[in-house]
Amino acid sequence: MNISPSPTGRLAELRTQLDALDNQIHDLLMQRASVVEAVAVEGGKKGTKIRPGREAIILRRLLARHQGALPRQAVVRLWREMFGAALIIEGGQTMAVCDGEGGEARLALAREHFGPLTPVRRHHNPAQTLADLAREGGAQLAVLPPLGEDEDGKSGWWPMLTGGGHARLYVIAKIPFWTKRAEGLPQGDAYVVAAVPPDESGQDRGLIALQASADMSRTRLVAQVREAGFEPGTLWVRRLAGDSQISALVEVEGLVADDDARLGAIAGLEAAPMVIGGYAVPLGETA
Repeated sequence: MNISPSPTGRLAELRTQLDALDNQIHDLLMQRASVVEAVAVEGGKKGTKIRPGREAIILRRLLARHQGALPRQAVVRLWREMFGAALIIEGGQTMAVCDGEGGEARLALAREHFGPLTPVRRHHNPAQTLADLAREGGAQLAVLPPLGEDEDGKSGWWPMLTGGGHARLYVIAKIPFWTKRAEGLPQGDAYVVAAVPPDESGQDRGLIALQASADMSRTRLVAQVREAGFEPGTLWVRRLAGDSQISALVEVEGLVADDDARLGAIAGLEAAPMVIGGYAVPLGETA
């Protein structure tokens, strides 16, 4: 019978150091949980408790000071687990995930971002997913497909945020926050919607919904937004057959408040522009 040799004196010493460090880390985690409990009491958060902007600030700060052999992605993963645990301490959240095409990858992205312990409800399309947020006892977060222009509502779901309803809904995050996808990680991206406006992180993009005449070109629409003082990025346009108007969504640098004077300066629109949220720029994307 082979008997494993005892570790050398140096190896035993290193293992003892690791055990001591594990205890210190565990002590700090328990201390952090106590502070989260105090924040839950003092902050008095109601409804949706997630603050993606605050989370982005924390991760960017930690990565800016990070050194050594621990992979940077591991730092993101560790703190995302702590964010998810903090939400459980604060009362928990339920997420509604849009199923269908790309649904499995979207669900995996949601679990990666919000943690595997977050309850999930799966829905066939964006309309059902968003409706879950308005239901009594419903979800607090909706995870939806990437923004697009299709008319079947799969990626062209964003006009649903411009109508009146029981509660106003906003885009508050884009996931994954770590965009460098290693082998085995879910691919693609998704947007998170909730009944609270996004919170600033310092490196953000805002989303503005526009209504314009059907004969207005994309180039002119972007120019109108720029002339109003915004720095526009991606523009999505939905043109419905026989309609005299187009619905457009423009991504701009920085979050935009409802009372931003630049909104009223966008010329040539058929209706007042509407802010539908925004998100912290994910790590690896150009701000």
